[in-house]
Amino acid sequence: MVHLDPTQSAAKPTIKQVEFNTIASSFGGLSTQVSKLHNHLLSVDAYPEETSSTIKTSSLPPSTSVPSLAGGLAAGHQAYGKSRSGSPVCVVFLVQDPERNVFDQRHLEYTLFNEHQVRAFRVPFNKIMSYTKLDGKRTLLYTPPHAPDKTWEVSLVYFRAGYSPDDYSGKADWDARLHIERSAAVKCPSILTHLAGSKKVQQVLATPNSPHLARFLPDKSKATEVFKTFAPIYPLDKSEAGQEACKLAQNSETATRYVLKPQREGGGNNVYRKAIPKFLEETPESHWPAYILMEMIEPPALTNTIFRNGEVQKGGVIGELGVYGVCLWKTKSGEDGVQEMLENKQAGYLLRTKGDQSEEGGVAAGFGSVDSVCLVDV
Repeated sequence: MVHLDPTQSAAKPTIKQVEFNTIASSFGGLSTQVSKLHNHLLSVDAYPEETSSTIKTSSLPPSTSVPSLAGGLAAGHQAYGKSRSGSPVCVVFLVQDPERNVFDQRHLEYTLFNEHQVRAFRVPFNKIMSYTKLDGKRTLLYTPPHAPDKTWEVSLVYFRAGYSPDDYSGKADWDARLHIERSAAVKCPSILTHLAGSKKVQQVLATPNSPHLARFLPDKSKATEVFKTFAPIYPLDKSEAGQEACKLAQNSETATRYVLKPQREGGGNNVYRKAIPKFLEETPESHWPAYILMEMIEPPALTNTIFRNGEVQKGGVIGELGVYGVCLWKTKSGEDGVQEMLENKQAGYLLRTKGDQSEEGGVAAGFGSVDSVCLVDV
C-alpha cells in the first residue's frame, strides 16, 4: 500500500508491505477477468468523456494472474514426474465445503486443463481421508466419488482450504493434514511454507533492529531497502520490544496508530486503533503473545466509485495492491537447507479497493472489491 505519514506535513508517499501470504492466496482467477472487463469498458466508450485523458489502453496493464498461476501449478505437476503407480496423474484442489470462491478457482482449473492438459479434481478438506489413500511408497491416490472404480495418482495438492481454525474441528482433520504432508505429492504450500507466511514470522523479520532479516538478505544495502517497505511490527511478549508494544497497545492515545493481528487468514479478524485497549483488557494476558502489533499504514485520500454487495458506492477509497508469485524448489537430500530453485517469478497482480472508512480489506469477508490498475503520471 501507499503510505503517507500523517505526523509529517512534508511527508512523501512510500510503499509499505501489508503482509505476505503463502496459502490460498485468492482472487487470481477474478483479477484477470476484472482487468479484461475494464479494458472492454474502455473499448465500448463506457467511461465518462472527462476521463479520456486518464483512462486509456496504455494505462490499463492486464493482470496475467490466471495463466501465470495455472502455469505455476503445471510446473509443480511437471516436477513431480511420471506416474509411480501406473494410474493417470492429476492435481487436487483442496477446498472448503461449501466453497464461496468456486468461480475464482474455476478459472485456474480450466486454464490448467486447456493450456497444460492437466486434469484437476476438487476435494473438500473434510473428505481427504474418504477419497484418498497412501500406498507403501507414499504415493497419494485419489478415487473420485462419482467414479469409484477409477484411481488417479496425485502429483500436486493445491490448498484453497486448511488455513482457518474452522477447518480443524477435531483430530480427524489434523490427521488429514498429516496424511497430505506425508505423501510424495508436491504441496502448495507445504506445512513449512504455510507457517513461513504467518504473522509471527513477518513480525520477527519486521521488528525494528531485528537481526533476522540478514540471514535471508546478507547484502546490507538490499536488506536496508527491503526493510524500508516494512511497517514496524512488534510482539506482545516478555521481550524488551514486546513490553514496549504492550504499553503502546494499552494506551488509548498511542493505540490509535496500530492494528492488532492474530495468526489468522481470510479477513475480519483484526482489532483496530481505539478498540485495542479494551480488547486486551478483556483478553487473558497469557493469550497476548498470539497477536502482533503493527503500525497502521495511512494511505492518501482518493475518490472513486466502487460496486460492492450489489450497490454502487461513491466517495473516498483506498487501494491495496498485491503481487502474486510462483516459487517452486527442490530440497536436496543430505544438504540441510540447500535447495534447487526451479521456478521463482511474479505471477500477475490483484488490486483490492475499499471505502476509506473500512479498516479491513478482505474481499471474501465482504469489505472490499476486486479492481484493476490504472497507471497515471504524477
